[in-house]
Amino acid sequence: MPFLQGRRRLGTDAANGSPPSSKIHHVYGVKAWASWVQWRTQQMEASALTVKEDVLQCSSAELSDGLCHFISEVRRPNGQAYAPDSVYYLCLGIQQYLLENGRLENIFMDPPYSQFTTDLTRLLKDGEHTLPPSGFLQSRVEESFLWECKQLGALSPFALLNSLLFFGVKLLNLKTVDQHERLSFANIARCSRTTKQGTSSYLRIRLAGIDDDPEKQGPVLPGKRKREEDEENEEYMEMPENTENPSHCPVRLYEFYLSKCSDSVKQRSDIFYLQPESSCHPSSPMWYSSQPLERPIMESMLTRILAVRDVHLDPKQLLDSSDEESS
Repeated sequence: MPFLQGRRRLGTDAANGSPPSSKIHHVYGVKAWASWVQWRTQQMEASALTVKEDVLQCSSAELSDGLCHFISEVRRPNGQAYAPDSVYYLCLGIQQYLLENGRLENIFMDPPYSQFTTDLTRLLKDGEHTLPPSGFLQSRVEESFLWECKQLGALSPFALLNSLLFFGVKLLNLKTVDQHERLSFANIARCSRTTKQGTSSYLRIRLAGIDDDPEKQGPVLPGKRKREEDEENEEYMEMPENTENPSHCPVRLYEFYLSKCSDSVKQRSDIFYLQPESSCHPSSPMWYSSQPLERPIMESMLTRILAVRDVHLDPKQLLDSSDEESS
């Protein structure tokens, strides 16, 4: 993916003026689960798996085990297989149903569901090879569903990480683990800009590149020439604040993320996404260790994010360095 160099690139429409949100209809996921269980019951002689039609009656272990089979075996009423994004949509419906009925667990992030998450990630990645040219532009999964199902937001350490990754994909067009690993605390700053409409905040991000690796740099250039080449190679991006919906604001979520990290990591230039502490609770003052988020976890989270329709929409605006601003 080509990157802009020597100028700022503004993210897409997400911060202000997003399209009206859709609502996820959990009934589709719940009915699909019940139908699948009925089909499974008819196959009892061929399988030792036993699950209940009502997901609320399943323990976490039973639900996790059942979901692993559900995503590969569920079929439409006409017997045809669902597309991978539709399977993801059904699972989001099940997640929403659990939340609405007081089951405060996350089937996409909690440890008991790790095998299901692995299997769903594989299903979505395998499905990428069978997509039409438009890819996930026609996906059933929308950004608003993730907020509704608490996959985005600041309610838990992993939901917050997922939010930062999501904004990195949607606003900065960073779609691989390697690209996200170029982000660091030291290269992100909150800035403000004054326009005719008033003052607004944004995150100014310098994306570390190959030129930051001393082993991959060429010979040292003298004085002015060296500075000019460095400026040309630097890539600056922006994440604008969301004034219409502060709880969905990347600037505020970034600042909340900082508040849950140790001071020892906040100036590091080699890390940004941190591994949650194994014993942390939402009420804990610190959520994150000083260790980087495990790469397989980031890969899984990105795979689910890339199955969301909104992140594939074309940017509505590109701003160059002609804006008035103050940092």
